[in-house]
Amino acid sequence: MRIPENSFLRTTPIAHRGLHDIKKGIPENSYAAYQAAIDKNYAIEMDVRFSKDGKLVVFHDDTLDRTTEAKGPAISKTRNELLELHLQGTQQKIPVFEEFLEFVGGKAPLLIELKNVPERKDLVRATLAALKNYKGEFALQSFQPKYVYQMKKQAPQILRGQLATIPLKEESMPAVQKWALKNMPFHFLTKPDFISFNIANLPFSKARRKNALLLGWTARTEEEYLRVKPMIDNVIFEYITPEKL
Repeated sequence: MRIPENSFLRTTPIAHRGLHDIKKGIPENSYAAYQAAIDKNYAIEMDVRFSKDGKLVVFHDDTLDRTTEAKGPAISKTRNELLELHLQGTQQKIPVFEEFLEFVGGKAPLLIELKNVPERKDLVRATLAALKNYKGEFALQSFQPKYVYQMKKQAPQILRGQLATIPLKEESMPAVQKWALKNMPFHFLTKPDFISFNIANLPFSKARRKNALLLGWTARTEEEYLRVKPMIDNVIFEYITPEKL
């Protein structure tokens, strides 16, 4: 296994989209959420995707509807248009990826999820270019096995992970995609260093793979975390204080 014993992937609980709490005016994937995670010595899980003009921004959803005042696909707007929006009714703005890296500056480890962007083929290459001179600790992950394979080929020295889940029957996606999300059939090609699996589906025999850590996402209550804690190597969490449990 390539992951060192002192890696954050083993030792440090990971705050999902930063240590956010909208009841306190701290929206997800915002500078306020990242600063809160830094202050508590957590690692930060966050998301990167393209804007319409090919700039990297930190934003989770495929659409803008849930977390901004705008509507429609996130990729339908340029970086400057995205920067005009507000997150969840606050004054917080969508971060530009390079500026986010400068903001964190190695003060917290990063678990960077590359969002599937069918409109563009170069997300992995662009992300790696932005990270080229970054000095902090980080790892990459994605639901898209093609991206994980590209990580392996383009930057084999960087720790990489496969996100996975067992989709609900009512979820609208092709059956073969649901099967792949659950069974991770390309593991032998992508050879991820860790698996990030939906804790709602654990225990699941295929989630634990040889030579790979198992992370669990996303624990939102103490009960969820305590149930899954014996099954996983580290947790991605919201709204709880894992080290006290």
